[in-house]
Order: sequence, then structure tokens, then C-alpha cells
Amino acid sequence: MRRLLTLALLLGAALAAARQPNVVLILIDDMGWRDPGFVGNRYIDTPNIDKLARSGAIFSQCYASAPNCAPTRACLLTGQYPSRHGVYTVVDERYAPGQPHMKVMSTRGNDELPAGTKTVADVLHGQGYATALVGMWNLGRGRNGSTGNPTGRGFDIYVRPDDVGFAKDAYMDGKGRYLSDALCDEALAWMDKNKSKPFFLYYAEHSVHEPFDPKPALVAKYKAKTPTGADKGITPEYAATVEAVDASIGRILAKLEAMGLTKDTLVIFTSDNGGLPYVVGSLRGSKGLLYEGGLRVPGAISWPGVIPAGKTFDEPVASIDFMPTILEAVGAPLPKDQPTDGLSLLKQVRTGAPLGRSAIYWHFPCYIGKGEPMSLLRAGDYKLIEKFAGPTFELYDVRKDPDESKDLAKQEPAKVEELKKQLLAWQKDTGAFLANEPNPAYDPNAREQRGGGKGGKGQGQGGGKGGKNGK
Repeated sequence: MRRLLTLALLLGAALAAARQPNVVLILIDDMGWRDPGFVGNRYIDTPNIDKLARSGAIFSQCYASAPNCAPTRACLLTGQYPSRHGVYTVVDERYAPGQPHMKVMSTRGNDELPAGTKTVADVLHGQGYATALVGMWNLGRGRNGSTGNPTGRGFDIYVRPDDVGFAKDAYMDGKGRYLSDALCDEALAWMDKNKSKPFFLYYAEHSVHEPFDPKPALVAKYKAKTPTGADKGITPEYAATVEAVDASIGRILAKLEAMGLTKDTLVIFTSDNGGLPYVVGSLRGSKGLLYEGGLRVPGAISWPGVIPAGKTFDEPVASIDFMPTILEAVGAPLPKDQPTDGLSLLKQVRTGAPLGRSAIYWHFPCYIGKGEPMSLLRAGDYKLIEKFAGPTFELYDVRKDPDESKDLAKQEPAKVEELKKQLLAWQKDTGAFLANEPNPAYDPNAREQRGGGKGGKGQGQGGGKGGKNGK
């Protein structure tokens, strides 16, 4: 009997060790690169995000793979650049190609991922994972099970704001509930239901997108504080919105701990694009632009017992890197016959080894807000920007000049030519749409149309964005 008991215990231990890790992917909407305390914010309290970051690895130069919502989400789920999947921007009729204020012919690209493209959820579902998206999709408005809906892209369930009683664009419901709290309730219930098998939770907050409707008590707290230094442009309403998100993340981490799954769970935290102008500090640009303020985001990864705690990595990483990182963590192969542009970050965060990547690329052949069609690469410390409406090239050393205040194009023409060849070769290799044809309807005196576009903030049935919020 004792021998059988010993064998059973050994078998149980082996099965426990063989369990594939859970994955929690946290994506915040519009969070600026220095909103959390672990990046340096001293005005907003983010104890839970900070604890998560310090329990694993911090990426000091983490980038969104696009300057706005939809394309970054497509990159995050596929590991591909926008020129591969064709989701270049969000749906917003104000920025449809060929309008008089547009100097060159842009593209609106795809509204959803191509039918044959596999997402990280597709792969994990095939590995036996329970999969859920709680929050924002923004990659199509299709019915359940279609390619324009998460349930047709590998997710077992999709919980959006209207599923929990919130009107489109609302952060408060008629019962006084806050959207972030309600979505987190759904995530926790789903985690509890699926704790006996590996699960993938994609927790995609609608916050911290404006217009803000924060909890009054938190607003009062921040009105009593005085932001200083790089934080001084942050409003109490914005700070309150960020802290509410932090509280929800804390609840998710506490749930993992209560279920005894902290050491069995890979957690990734990042944002979909750069922040609003008053939260990006001295960086140039903001969301919608391909300067640092529009692309730099907070980034951290945690897996206690696997990823050493307390490390910060300065090598640039991007949204495209998280899919291959997740698949390596669970021991799943990359999708066959589908290019993957991102790199797994596991070796680096576990051993400190460099990624060995020659460059990271961005491609945005669209107009939106102040944004215009641009393409760029970052190679080492240098960043080369191609402006299609110029056509001109700008060169920055973002290590020495993160604020992109000194264009080195005229000073270093040889470097411009070197990186230009590399960028143009990449554009050709990935089939990038080139916004280099003149717009026959262009009128230099025309102005961008104002008013509501199509889609709103994306809290309705389809999870789309656009409208007055410019997403």
C-alpha cells in the first residue's frame, strides 16, 4: 500500500510539473509609456502594476507595433507586422483615402484579420487551452464564430461591455458600477471556472481611453495631490482612471495567488499605443503618430520561478514579440505557412542573452488626426522615418535623443542611405502598401472634416473605435 501511495504521489508530482502554464495577456487602451510607477510616475498610484513588473522583467524600451488601436491588436495576436495582415488603422470615415486635405493616396487596409491567419488564441485552443477575451476586440464586427469575431479566432468566449450592461462609450452604468470592475468580475469568474486546466486570458481593458468618467472618490484623492516634474500635465480624472485599472489588475493577480497558480502563470502587461499628449512627458508626438510618444508603451513580463525577478532590459521590443514568447512558453509551435515577424523574449528574460535583431519596423500608410502616412525602422540606436507626403526622410539617435529633437539626416547622409535601403527592402519583402502616389483631389486649402466618425469608443457590439475619440 505504501509503495502504491508513493507511486501515486510521484505521478501526481510529474503531472503537476508537466502542466502547461496559464497565460494572462493584459492590454491597456491608450496608456502612456510612463503612467505606471515602475516607469517613473510619482503622481499616479499603481502598486499592483508595479508589483507585477518587479516580480519579473521590465522592458524599458517597449513599443506598440502601430500608433493606434486596431493594428497593434492585430500585431499582438499574430506576431506579424501590419504590412503582413493588412490591418493598418481603425475604421473612421473621416480618414477615408482620397479626401481633399490628404496630399497622397493612403489606404484604409483591412477591417479584420485575413481569413487564413492564425492567432495566438487559435494555437493555444488547439493545444487544449481554455481561451477567453474579456474587453476590447476591435478587429471586426462579425457575428459569433465568424472571422470578424473573437469566437471565430480561437477564443471560447468573448465578454464585451454591453454583455455586462454597459452602454456604448460608457464607463458607469445605471447601477453605479464601473466598467473596469465589471469586466474584471467576468474575468475572475472565468478563471475560477477553468482553473483545473491551462487557460489563456486576454484581458483587454477599455480604459484608459477618453472621455473619462472616473470614480468620484479617486478624483477627489488626486485633486488633493499636486503633480510635479514630468507628471504635472496629468489631470486628476486621468490619474483616477489609471488607478482603477491598476486595482483590477491587482484583483487578477490576487485570484491567481488564491488559486495557487501564480508560479504556473505567464503574465504580460503592455498598452496598445502611446498616450495622450499630456502624459508622454518630453517625448515627441502622442497616439496616432510614429514618433516616440505615439509608440512607446509600458511593458513587463512575469513568470515567478522561470523568469528572474528584478531585471530591466533596454533592448527594444514590440507588440509583435509577445505571440512567439507565449507560444515558446507553452511549448507550442508557431503557425505553419504563416510568417512570424516577432521574436520570443524568453531566452533574453531568462538568461540576459541579446535578441540579435537587426531592426524593428513600423508602417502606417494612413491619415488619422495629426498622423500622416509614414514608414520607419529602428536599427540599434538609430530611427529612420520616411514621410510619404514629403517625400522626406528623418534620422534620429533615440538613445541620445529620445525626444527626437535633432534630425540627423543632413548630418549623417551615409547612415540615411544605409537604413533607407534596409527599410525599402523590408517594405518590398512584406508587400507593404506604399502611400507614395499623389492624391488627385488634394487641395492645400482644405481642412480635415470634424465631428463624429464611425464606430465610437468601441464598447458596443462590435468593439470598434473611431468617432469623436479619434481611434
